[in-house]
Amino acid sequence: MEAREFVAQGDRVLVIGFAQGKIKATKRAWEDNWVFAITVRNGKPTKIREYIDTQALARASEMAANPKP
Repeated sequence: MEAREFVAQGDRVLVIGFAQGKIKATKRAWEDNWVFAITVRNGKPTKIREYIDTQALARASEMAANPKP
């Protein structure tokens, strides 16, 4: 996981990044560009929303339809 860019305006911070990995069960690799949208009040995060490529993770998690015994 790597944060690549930070954008701040008012009480909002966007963190833009990239992650990659491999699903152990399927041995399939995945890549994901993600964004965290963070609201900060009085110096503390009060709300965090995460936007990820759920389809990329779902594809990497799919088991074969007819697995070999």
